[in-house]
Amino acid sequence: MSKSVTSYGISILLIVSIALSGCMKQEESQLSMFRGNAQHTGAYPSNGPAEFHEVKWRYQAGGPIRSSPVMSNETLYFGSSDGNLYAVDANTGKQKWVYPAKGPNISSAAIAGDTAYFYSGDGHLYALRTADGSLLWSFRPEGKDKARDKVDYWQSSPVVDNGVVYFGAGNSMFYALEASSGNVRWKKKLTFNGYDCEHCSPILHSSPAVYQGVVYAGIEGYDIDRQIEPGNVVALDAKSGKQLWISALLSGAVDSSPVVDHNAVYFGMRNGGLQALNRDTGASLWESGTAAYVLASVALDRGTIYSGSSDDHKLLALNAANGEDKWSFGTIGPVHASPSTDGKTVYAACGNHYSDENQGIVYAVDADTGKERWSFKTGGNIYSSPMVDKGVLYIGSDDGYLYAID
Repeated sequence: MSKSVTSYGISILLIVSIALSGCMKQEESQLSMFRGNAQHTGAYPSNGPAEFHEVKWRYQAGGPIRSSPVMSNETLYFGSSDGNLYAVDANTGKQKWVYPAKGPNISSAAIAGDTAYFYSGDGHLYALRTADGSLLWSFRPEGKDKARDKVDYWQSSPVVDNGVVYFGAGNSMFYALEASSGNVRWKKKLTFNGYDCEHCSPILHSSPAVYQGVVYAGIEGYDIDRQIEPGNVVALDAKSGKQLWISALLSGAVDSSPVVDHNAVYFGMRNGGLQALNRDTGASLWESGTAAYVLASVALDRGTIYSGSSDDHKLLALNAANGEDKWSFGTIGPVHASPSTDGKTVYAACGNHYSDENQGIVYAVDADTGKERWSFKTGGNIYSSPMVDKGVLYIGSDDGYLYAID
Protein backbone atom coordinates (compact mmCIF):
# COMPACT_ATOMS: atom_id res chain seq x y z
CA MET A 1 0.00 0.00 0.00
CA SER A 2 2.76 2.37 0.97
CA LYS A 3 4.67 1.49 -2.18
CA SER A 4 1.68 2.18 -4.45
CA VAL A 5 0.98 5.49 -2.74
CA THR A 6 4.61 6.48 -3.16
CA SER A 7 4.50 5.57 -6.85
CA TYR A 8 1.26 7.53 -7.22
CA GLY A 9 2.86 10.55 -5.55
CA ILE A 10 5.89 10.36 -7.80
CA SER A 11 3.64 10.17 -10.85
CA ILE A 12 1.76 13.28 -9.74
CA LEU A 13 5.04 15.13 -9.18
CA LEU A 14 6.24 14.14 -12.64
CA ILE A 15 3.02 15.37 -14.24
CA VAL A 16 3.20 18.67 -12.38
CA SER A 17 6.88 19.06 -13.25
CA ILE A 18 6.20 18.45 -16.95
CA ALA A 19 3.28 20.89 -16.87
CA LEU A 20 5.36 23.58 -15.21
CA SER A 21 8.18 22.96 -17.66
CA GLY A 22 5.74 23.41 -20.52
CA CYS A 23 4.49 26.65 -19.01
CA MET A 24 8.03 27.94 -18.62
CA LYS A 25 8.88 27.05 -22.21
CA GLN A 26 5.65 28.67 -23.42
CA GLU A 27 6.40 31.85 -21.44
CA GLU A 28 9.98 31.90 -22.72
CA SER A 29 8.80 31.42 -26.31
CA GLN A 30 6.54 34.47 -25.94
CA LEU A 31 9.49 36.74 -25.18
CA SER A 32 10.50 39.04 -28.00
CA MET A 33 12.74 42.11 -27.84
CA PHE A 34 15.51 44.16 -29.43
CA ARG A 35 18.12 41.90 -31.11
CA GLY A 36 15.77 38.92 -30.79
CA ASN A 37 16.53 37.77 -27.24
CA ALA A 38 17.79 38.84 -23.82
CA GLN A 39 21.39 38.06 -24.80
CA HIS A 40 21.00 40.51 -27.73
CA THR A 41 22.69 38.14 -30.18
CA GLY A 42 20.80 39.39 -33.25
CA ALA A 43 20.63 35.74 -34.39
CA TYR A 44 17.16 34.58 -35.40
CA PRO A 45 16.06 30.91 -35.45
CA SER A 46 13.89 31.40 -38.53
CA ASN A 47 15.24 32.01 -42.04
CA GLY A 48 15.31 35.35 -43.78
CA PRO A 49 15.15 35.83 -47.57
CA ALA A 50 18.25 34.38 -49.27
CA GLU A 51 17.07 35.97 -52.54
CA PHE A 52 15.12 39.16 -53.18
CA HIS A 53 11.71 38.58 -54.71
CA GLU A 54 9.51 41.53 -53.83
CA VAL A 55 8.32 43.97 -51.22
CA LYS A 56 5.53 41.89 -49.73
CA TRP A 57 3.95 44.97 -48.15
CA ARG A 58 4.87 48.26 -46.54
CA TYR A 59 3.12 50.16 -43.79
CA GLN A 60 3.28 53.95 -43.49
CA ALA A 61 3.68 55.53 -40.08
CA GLY A 62 3.41 59.22 -39.34
CA GLY A 63 7.17 59.80 -39.22
CA PRO A 64 10.59 58.17 -39.64
CA ILE A 65 10.93 54.67 -38.17
CA ARG A 66 14.23 54.26 -36.33
CA SER A 67 12.83 51.82 -33.81
CA SER A 68 13.60 48.19 -34.68
CA PRO A 69 10.58 45.93 -35.17
CA VAL A 70 9.97 42.99 -32.84
CA MET A 71 7.51 40.17 -33.48
CA SER A 72 5.25 38.14 -31.24
CA ASN A 73 2.34 35.92 -32.30
CA GLU A 74 2.49 37.13 -35.93
CA THR A 75 2.28 40.78 -34.84
CA LEU A 76 5.01 43.38 -35.36
CA TYR A 77 5.57 46.12 -32.78
CA PHE A 78 7.60 49.26 -33.56
CA GLY A 79 7.79 52.95 -32.74
CA SER A 80 8.09 56.08 -34.84
CA SER A 81 9.27 59.66 -34.37
CA ASP A 82 5.59 60.64 -34.59
CA GLY A 83 5.25 59.46 -30.97
CA ASN A 84 3.23 56.31 -31.68
CA LEU A 85 3.82 52.66 -30.94
CA TYR A 86 2.31 50.53 -33.70
CA ALA A 87 1.03 46.96 -33.80
CA VAL A 88 0.77 45.58 -37.35
CA ASP A 89 -0.15 42.16 -38.73
CA ALA A 90 3.10 40.56 -39.91
CA ASN A 91 1.43 38.70 -42.76
CA THR A 92 -0.68 41.47 -44.26
CA GLY A 93 0.77 44.75 -42.98
CA LYS A 94 -2.63 45.80 -41.70
CA GLN A 95 -2.74 47.95 -38.57
CA LYS A 96 -4.07 46.33 -35.41
CA TRP A 97 -3.75 49.30 -33.07
CA VAL A 98 -1.76 52.45 -32.32
CA TYR A 99 -0.78 53.85 -28.93
CA PRO A 100 0.03 57.59 -28.88
CA ALA A 101 2.84 58.62 -26.53
CA LYS A 102 4.02 62.22 -26.25
CA GLY A 103 7.56 61.91 -27.57
CA PRO A 104 9.47 60.23 -30.40
CA ASN A 105 9.80 56.46 -30.06
CA ILE A 106 13.26 55.46 -31.21
CA SER A 107 13.87 52.57 -28.84
CA SER A 108 12.48 49.10 -29.51
CA ALA A 109 9.66 47.37 -27.68
CA ALA A 110 9.92 44.20 -25.59
CA ILE A 111 7.07 41.69 -25.58
CA ALA A 112 6.51 39.30 -22.68
CA GLY A 113 3.37 37.20 -22.82
CA ASP A 114 0.44 39.51 -23.43
CA THR A 115 2.25 42.75 -22.54
CA ALA A 116 4.29 45.16 -24.66
CA TYR A 117 6.86 47.41 -22.96
CA PHE A 118 8.50 50.45 -24.55
CA TYR A 119 10.52 53.46 -23.42
CA SER A 120 9.30 56.65 -25.08
CA GLY A 121 11.07 59.89 -25.83
CA ASP A 122 8.51 61.56 -23.56
CA GLY A 123 10.44 60.07 -20.63
CA HIS A 124 8.01 57.29 -19.66
CA LEU A 125 8.25 53.54 -19.85
CA TYR A 126 4.87 52.12 -20.87
CA ALA A 127 3.26 48.70 -20.46
CA LEU A 128 0.40 47.96 -22.88
CA ARG A 129 -1.94 45.05 -23.52
CA THR A 130 -0.88 43.40 -26.75
CA ALA A 131 -4.50 42.55 -27.54
CA ASP A 132 -5.70 46.12 -27.98
CA GLY A 133 -2.90 48.53 -27.01
CA SER A 134 -4.62 49.69 -23.85
CA LEU A 135 -2.45 51.04 -21.04
CA LEU A 136 -1.64 48.80 -18.09
CA TRP A 137 0.80 51.12 -16.33
CA SER A 138 3.49 53.72 -16.98
CA PHE A 139 6.62 54.72 -15.10
CA ARG A 140 8.57 57.97 -15.25
CA PRO A 141 12.29 57.68 -14.38
CA GLU A 142 14.34 60.45 -12.82
CA GLY A 143 15.38 62.93 -15.52
CA LYS A 144 15.76 62.58 -19.27
CA ASP A 145 18.88 62.83 -21.42
CA LYS A 146 19.04 65.19 -24.36
CA ALA A 147 20.53 64.20 -27.70
CA ARG A 148 24.16 65.33 -27.89
CA ASP A 149 24.38 65.45 -31.71
CA LYS A 150 22.85 64.10 -34.93
CA VAL A 151 24.46 60.73 -34.32
CA ASP A 152 22.85 60.41 -30.89
CA TYR A 153 19.50 58.91 -31.90
CA TRP A 154 19.52 56.04 -29.40
CA GLN A 155 17.43 55.36 -26.36
CA SER A 156 17.77 52.31 -24.14
CA SER A 157 15.42 49.52 -25.25
CA PRO A 158 13.95 47.53 -22.36
CA VAL A 159 14.72 43.85 -21.85
CA VAL A 160 12.39 41.54 -19.90
CA ASP A 161 13.69 38.57 -17.95
CA ASN A 162 12.03 36.51 -15.19
CA GLY A 163 9.24 39.03 -14.66
CA VAL A 164 11.51 42.09 -14.48
CA VAL A 165 11.97 44.95 -16.97
CA TYR A 166 15.51 46.39 -17.19
CA PHE A 167 16.51 49.63 -18.91
CA GLY A 168 18.80 52.65 -18.68
CA ALA A 169 17.41 56.17 -18.26
CA GLY A 170 18.37 59.78 -17.54
CA ASN A 171 20.55 61.05 -14.68
CA SER A 172 22.76 57.95 -15.13
CA MET A 173 20.07 55.81 -13.46
CA PHE A 174 19.54 52.15 -14.30
CA TYR A 175 16.19 50.56 -13.38
CA ALA A 176 14.69 47.16 -12.68
CA LEU A 177 10.88 47.26 -12.58
CA GLU A 178 8.31 44.62 -11.74
CA ALA A 179 6.87 43.69 -15.14
CA SER A 180 3.39 43.16 -13.71
CA SER A 181 3.05 46.51 -11.92
CA GLY A 182 5.86 48.91 -12.84
CA ASN A 183 6.99 49.06 -9.22
CA VAL A 184 10.71 49.62 -8.72
CA ARG A 185 12.49 46.44 -7.70
CA TRP A 186 15.82 48.28 -7.59
CA LYS A 187 17.60 51.21 -9.18
CA LYS A 188 21.26 52.14 -9.37
CA LYS A 189 23.15 55.28 -10.33
CA LEU A 190 26.06 54.29 -12.56
CA THR A 191 29.43 56.04 -12.65
CA PHE A 192 32.52 56.02 -14.83
CA ASN A 193 35.48 53.90 -13.86
CA GLY A 194 38.85 55.50 -14.52
CA TYR A 195 37.61 58.89 -15.69
CA ASP A 196 36.85 62.10 -13.76
CA CYS A 197 34.72 64.78 -15.37
CA GLU A 198 33.06 67.71 -13.62
CA HIS A 199 30.80 68.61 -16.51
CA CYS A 200 29.77 65.20 -17.86
CA SER A 201 28.01 62.19 -16.41
CA PRO A 202 27.37 58.66 -17.71
CA ILE A 203 24.71 58.36 -20.42
CA LEU A 204 22.79 55.08 -20.53
CA HIS A 205 21.53 54.75 -24.09
CA SER A 206 22.86 51.20 -24.35
CA SER A 207 20.19 48.50 -24.20
CA PRO A 208 21.04 45.97 -21.47
CA ALA A 209 21.60 42.27 -22.08
CA VAL A 210 20.71 39.64 -19.49
CA TYR A 211 22.29 36.20 -19.12
CA GLN A 212 22.29 33.73 -16.23
CA GLY A 213 21.20 36.22 -13.60
CA VAL A 214 23.52 39.05 -14.65
CA VAL A 215 22.65 42.33 -16.43
CA TYR A 216 25.28 43.81 -18.76
CA ALA A 217 25.07 47.44 -19.90
CA GLY A 218 27.23 49.93 -21.76
CA ILE A 219 28.13 53.39 -20.47
CA GLU A 220 28.94 56.36 -22.66
CA GLY A 221 30.01 59.93 -22.00
CA TYR A 222 31.04 63.07 -23.82
CA ASP A 223 33.59 65.43 -22.28
CA ILE A 224 33.12 68.42 -24.56
CA ASP A 225 35.98 70.39 -22.97
CA ARG A 226 38.57 67.67 -23.62
CA GLN A 227 36.81 66.21 -26.68
CA ILE A 228 36.99 62.76 -25.11
CA GLU A 229 34.29 60.06 -25.16
CA PRO A 230 34.80 57.88 -22.07
CA GLY A 231 33.09 54.51 -21.76
CA ASN A 232 32.75 51.38 -19.63
CA VAL A 233 30.74 48.19 -19.50
CA VAL A 234 29.17 47.19 -16.19
CA ALA A 235 27.77 43.90 -14.84
CA LEU A 236 24.96 44.01 -12.25
CA ASP A 237 23.27 41.28 -10.26
CA ALA A 238 19.81 40.93 -11.82
CA LYS A 239 18.05 40.34 -8.50
CA SER A 240 19.65 43.03 -6.33
CA GLY A 241 21.36 45.51 -8.67
CA LYS A 242 24.67 44.96 -6.90
CA GLN A 243 27.61 45.84 -9.11
CA LEU A 244 29.57 42.67 -9.83
CA TRP A 245 32.26 44.37 -11.90
CA ILE A 246 32.93 47.37 -14.10
CA SER A 247 35.47 47.36 -16.89
CA ALA A 248 38.57 49.48 -17.00
CA LEU A 249 38.22 52.71 -18.98
CA LEU A 250 37.64 51.69 -22.60
CA SER A 251 38.92 53.17 -25.85
CA GLY A 252 35.57 54.82 -26.54
CA ALA A 253 31.99 55.37 -25.43
CA VAL A 254 29.62 52.39 -25.54
CA ASP A 255 26.37 53.43 -27.24
CA SER A 256 25.79 49.93 -28.55
CA SER A 257 24.16 47.09 -26.67
CA PRO A 258 26.46 44.40 -25.28
CA VAL A 259 26.08 40.87 -26.64
CA VAL A 260 26.78 38.04 -24.21
CA ASP A 261 27.40 34.31 -24.39
CA HIS A 262 28.89 31.77 -21.96
CA ASN A 263 32.40 33.08 -22.60
CA ALA A 264 32.35 36.82 -23.09
CA VAL A 265 30.64 40.17 -23.48
CA TYR A 266 31.08 41.71 -26.96
CA PHE A 267 30.46 45.31 -28.00
CA GLY A 268 31.47 48.21 -30.25
CA MET A 269 32.58 51.73 -29.31
CA ARG A 270 32.74 55.28 -30.62
CA ASN A 271 36.35 55.82 -31.71
CA GLY A 272 37.26 52.53 -30.05
CA GLY A 273 36.54 49.64 -32.40
CA LEU A 274 35.35 46.28 -31.07
CA GLN A 275 36.18 44.52 -27.83
CA ALA A 276 35.42 41.37 -25.84
CA LEU A 277 35.51 41.13 -22.04
CA ASN A 278 35.54 38.13 -19.75
CA ARG A 279 31.94 37.60 -18.70
CA ASP A 280 32.80 36.83 -15.06
CA THR A 281 35.50 39.43 -14.36
CA GLY A 282 35.27 42.19 -17.00
CA ALA A 283 38.93 41.68 -17.95
CA SER A 284 39.78 42.34 -21.59
CA LEU A 285 40.02 39.28 -23.83
CA TRP A 286 40.73 41.01 -27.14
CA GLU A 287 40.41 44.31 -29.00
CA SER A 288 40.05 44.96 -32.71
CA GLY A 289 40.50 48.19 -34.63
CA THR A 290 39.20 46.71 -37.87
CA ALA A 291 36.04 48.77 -37.47
CA ALA A 292 37.22 52.09 -36.08
CA TYR A 293 33.85 53.61 -35.15
CA VAL A 294 31.01 51.31 -34.10
CA LEU A 295 27.66 52.70 -33.03
CA ALA A 296 25.51 49.67 -33.85
CA SER A 297 25.26 46.51 -31.78
CA VAL A 298 27.06 43.42 -33.07
CA ALA A 299 25.44 40.11 -33.98
CA LEU A 300 26.78 36.81 -32.66
CA ASP A 301 26.21 33.40 -34.20
CA ARG A 302 28.16 30.14 -33.87
CA GLY A 303 31.45 31.73 -32.91
CA THR A 304 31.35 34.63 -35.36
CA ILE A 305 30.82 38.32 -34.63
CA TYR A 306 29.15 40.46 -37.32
CA SER A 307 29.55 44.23 -37.02
CA GLY A 308 28.88 47.34 -39.03
CA SER A 309 31.11 50.41 -39.06
CA SER A 310 29.95 53.97 -39.54
CA ASP A 311 33.19 55.71 -40.52
CA ASP A 312 34.65 52.83 -42.54
CA HIS A 313 31.42 52.08 -44.45
CA LYS A 314 31.58 48.32 -44.19
CA LEU A 315 30.14 45.15 -42.70
CA LEU A 316 32.63 42.69 -41.27
CA ALA A 317 32.92 39.28 -39.66
CA LEU A 318 35.35 38.40 -36.86
CA ASN A 319 36.25 35.29 -34.91
CA ALA A 320 34.50 35.68 -31.53
CA ALA A 321 37.27 33.76 -29.74
CA ASN A 322 40.15 36.05 -30.68
CA GLY A 323 38.83 39.00 -32.72
CA GLU A 324 40.64 37.98 -35.91
CA ASP A 325 39.12 39.12 -39.19
CA LYS A 326 37.15 36.66 -41.33
CA TRP A 327 35.83 38.91 -44.12
CA SER A 328 34.83 42.48 -44.91
CA PHE A 329 32.07 43.79 -47.19
CA GLY A 330 31.97 47.40 -48.42
CA THR A 331 28.71 49.35 -48.13
CA ILE A 332 27.46 52.54 -49.74
CA GLY A 333 27.57 54.45 -46.46
CA PRO A 334 27.68 54.25 -42.65
CA VAL A 335 26.16 51.17 -41.01
CA HIS A 336 24.26 52.48 -38.00
CA ALA A 337 21.62 49.74 -38.00
CA SER A 338 22.62 46.63 -36.05
CA PRO A 339 23.17 43.61 -38.33
CA SER A 340 21.11 40.47 -37.92
CA THR A 341 21.57 36.90 -39.13
CA ASP A 342 19.72 33.64 -39.66
CA GLY A 343 23.00 31.70 -39.68
CA LYS A 344 23.27 31.61 -43.46
CA THR A 345 22.81 35.26 -44.39
CA VAL A 346 23.76 38.48 -42.61
CA TYR A 347 21.43 41.46 -43.03
CA ALA A 348 22.62 45.04 -42.59
CA ALA A 349 21.49 48.53 -43.63
CA CYS A 350 22.92 52.01 -44.18
CA GLY A 351 22.01 55.57 -43.28
CA ASN A 352 23.98 58.82 -43.53
CA HIS A 353 22.70 61.91 -41.71
CA TYR A 354 25.67 63.97 -42.96
CA SER A 355 24.70 63.60 -46.61
CA ASP A 356 21.69 64.76 -48.60
CA GLU A 357 21.94 61.56 -50.61
CA ASN A 358 19.62 58.74 -49.60
CA GLN A 359 21.82 55.81 -48.59
CA GLY A 360 19.05 53.64 -47.16
CA ILE A 361 20.10 50.33 -48.65
CA VAL A 362 19.40 46.92 -47.11
CA TYR A 363 22.13 44.33 -47.79
CA ALA A 364 21.94 40.54 -47.62
CA VAL A 365 25.44 39.02 -47.41
CA ASP A 366 26.54 35.39 -47.29
CA ALA A 367 27.49 34.64 -43.67
CA ASP A 368 30.43 32.41 -44.60
CA THR A 369 32.00 34.30 -47.51
CA GLY A 370 30.90 37.94 -47.15
CA LYS A 371 29.61 37.97 -50.75
CA GLU A 372 26.51 40.00 -51.55
CA ARG A 373 23.36 38.01 -52.18
CA TRP A 374 20.99 40.92 -52.81
CA SER A 375 20.29 44.53 -51.90
CA PHE A 376 17.27 46.82 -51.83
CA LYS A 377 16.99 50.59 -51.55
CA THR A 378 14.22 52.17 -49.48
CA GLY A 379 13.01 55.76 -49.78
CA GLY A 380 15.08 57.01 -46.85
CA ASN A 381 18.13 56.39 -44.68
CA ILE A 382 17.94 53.39 -42.37
CA TYR A 383 18.75 53.32 -38.65
CA SER A 384 16.24 50.60 -37.76
CA SER A 385 17.74 47.13 -37.33
CA PRO A 386 16.41 44.25 -39.46
CA MET A 387 14.64 41.19 -38.09
CA VAL A 388 13.71 38.05 -40.01
CA ASP A 389 11.01 35.41 -39.73
CA LYS A 390 9.73 32.71 -42.09
CA GLY A 391 11.60 33.96 -45.12
CA VAL A 392 10.64 37.61 -44.66
CA LEU A 393 12.82 40.56 -43.55
CA TYR A 394 11.21 43.43 -41.64
CA ILE A 395 12.85 46.85 -41.30
CA GLY A 396 11.92 50.50 -40.78
CA SER A 397 13.15 53.49 -42.77
CA ASP A 398 13.37 57.25 -42.44
CA ASP A 399 10.87 57.44 -45.31
CA GLY A 400 8.24 56.52 -42.70
CA TYR A 401 7.57 53.00 -43.98
CA LEU A 402 7.99 49.62 -42.32
CA TYR A 403 8.99 47.15 -45.05
CA ALA A 404 8.29 43.43 -45.37
CA ILE A 405 10.72 41.98 -47.93
CA ASP A 406 10.71 38.41 -49.20
